[in-house]
Amino acid sequence: MMKRLVTCLFFLLHMVALSASGQSITGFSVADSTIYLKKNFVFRRDYTLPYRILEPLEKDTKVKYPLIVVLHGAGEKGTDNERQLLTGGAVFANLDNRIRFQSYVIFPQCPKPDNWTTFGFLKNPGEEIQMGKYDKQASAPLRATLALIDRLIADGNIDKNRVYIVGLSMGGFGALEALATRPSLFAAAVPICGGGDSTACDKYARKVPVWLFHSQDDPIIPVGLSHAIANRLTTLKAVPQFTEYERAGRFSWREAFADSRLLPWLFDQNRKQATDGRKSDAPDIPAPLTLRPLE
Repeated sequence: MMKRLVTCLFFLLHMVALSASGQSITGFSVADSTIYLKKNFVFRRDYTLPYRILEPLEKDTKVKYPLIVVLHGAGEKGTDNERQLLTGGAVFANLDNRIRFQSYVIFPQCPKPDNWTTFGFLKNPGEEIQMGKYDKQASAPLRATLALIDRLIADGNIDKNRVYIVGLSMGGFGALEALATRPSLFAAAVPICGGGDSTACDKYARKVPVWLFHSQDDPIIPVGLSHAIANRLTTLKAVPQFTEYERAGRFSWREAFADSRLLPWLFDQNRKQATDGRKSDAPDIPAPLTLRPLE
């Protein structure tokens, strides 16, 4: 128990350092924008999860759309329901992407002092990484996010076979724990400079495609954490994708979101096809719109 507490303490200290390291990139502000609708999800009587949602450009009530869930990093914690869009918000709001990849996108916000994950690690200079385990129950913000996904699917607008989760830094840890918690929920996952309990990989190996991103010189989250996940998945006969940068430092997500292969790969994943090899009986993803920006 004491080792678990020490491990988690060091993880929290890493997260505090991360917040101070300049994670929040203010290149995209949606504080006064309505492109991402501002919502709140009542998870339970004493817990409400703030989130923002981007809807398809032209919703068709007869079509079920893919859903992307984006988990932010430690620097965007809070309850203002705005900061979580600072990193990644511009990618999915880009008009060309909205035309090509019609979908719903949600950015839930983790309140302070909570975390997306229950995983912890200990890394001292010159020592091997000591990794903890997931708690029996996921954190309240992650459980609330999973419940929100269930609610959106139940509303009837989401293709349950095309639910994708993306996370950066603290959110990368959360994305991997979400897979371990609800492996049958997701069609693909993109953990960016994250990590997790590699002993839980057997819950989603060969079931959910994973594309990891990390930089060798990340000063806060050791690249070895992503190596551990990739190696364990490979041992379990899965084929994870792993893009490792040499000098992206703390900002692997900049490179990942700029990778022109990422969104096509993500939207190509289909849980129905991945699990039984048969064509999904859900409506196909709508064809790209012909809408173009005005000159």
